[in-house]
Amino acid sequence: MPNSREKRAVLRALQSEPGFSGLDAMPSVHGRGGAKLLRWLDQSGLALSFLRHISIKGEGAGIPRAWRDALERRRERNATRMRDMLEEFRRLNEAFRARNILAITLKGFSLVPDFCEDPRDRHQTDFDLLVEPANVEGAAEVLQSLGYSTARLSRCEESCFTTPLRHIPSHKDDLYAVQHHRQVDLHVSLSESTSWIELDVPGDCMLHPEPLTLCGVDFHALPLADRFLGQVLHVFRHSFRSWIRLSWLMEIGRCMEVHGENQALWARVVERTGDRLLTRRVFAFVLFLTNRLFRYRIPLELRSWALEGMTLSMRTWLDHFSVSWAIADWPGDLSNLFLAAEFIPDRKLRKQYVASRLLPKRTQMSIATMAKGERNKSIVWNFKRWQYVACRSRVHCRDLFRLPWNQLRWKRALAAGNANRCGLES
Repeated sequence: MPNSREKRAVLRALQSEPGFSGLDAMPSVHGRGGAKLLRWLDQSGLALSFLRHISIKGEGAGIPRAWRDALERRRERNATRMRDMLEEFRRLNEAFRARNILAITLKGFSLVPDFCEDPRDRHQTDFDLLVEPANVEGAAEVLQSLGYSTARLSRCEESCFTTPLRHIPSHKDDLYAVQHHRQVDLHVSLSESTSWIELDVPGDCMLHPEPLTLCGVDFHALPLADRFLGQVLHVFRHSFRSWIRLSWLMEIGRCMEVHGENQALWARVVERTGDRLLTRRVFAFVLFLTNRLFRYRIPLELRSWALEGMTLSMRTWLDHFSVSWAIADWPGDLSNLFLAAEFIPDRKLRKQYVASRLLPKRTQMSIATMAKGERNKSIVWNFKRWQYVACRSRVHCRDLFRLPWNQLRWKRALAAGNANRCGLES
């Protein structure tokens, strides 16, 4: 795996009790290895948090000056990007208030400061809003009046609204540049279920909106317990698509650290989450993955509750595969397929899920949306799209090639885990 040693050094620097050994041996930021590592930091969402950690906690980290400069330039561009997004965020909220439609912010700016201390250290791509199903049409009218449109409006699923595409997306785009076009995802539930996994979520999230203000922008968010629940479910859903931004796990870890002694909060999280074994298993996967990577302590109430969903297979995967899976380059690593049976007990559904990961459909590899007529007219757009698909396909084929070897490792690790358990029980 390219830059594996350097990526692990970055993780150590970002842990709750950071260690900075190995950072002085990072590749030249101007070389091929340095460019790949920078791209991983950008795509994983860790670049700006990494800069913050080495600046505040690691004065003697020994990171080369060229690396600091590259990261600081990213933070400067992201600060400009965030100011621009905050103005759009203000415009959205004012438009919904004018129509007397309650739109609750999910993720994004609602995560400051409980999950992320400074919005300039967080890379955000879109806006997620939660509305009542009965208000979907009204919300759509508000968004349309602001220049957004959608190809499909739904009262029971997520609806994606975008502004006209004025820039052809590319995997080489600067992630920190001011947005060329915008996206609003309209939700009617805290988390949508997938084709293979149906998760229980509270149905009364809209009843207790919490007014918040960020940088002079007023908006509504969920209570903190529901925000935490939503983040855990968000990470899990993306993990089973193959890839997550590691910054999402860091944010969950920060929330656990900041509110670690708030027993009432964690009791409320458990209460809101329900008592299904599947949900406990989801929490066990996400929270113990966070603990494994960043060493954030899991509050006792959450830990004991989630542990009831832990299985030998999950422990084995966390011990032997979690770090390499987590630090894989986008679009991800296939080794979490080994846990499919833990979350999808139905054999037929599980086969469909595995097939979708091994042979993803072309729509799963598409870039940003564009009107069909515009696509057909744009030779450049189609060329960029095929470049994008080729890039994803190349990485996916490499992971398919490695899968048999990882399956062998998985079987050996499981056998060793079973042998150890039998030894302890005898």
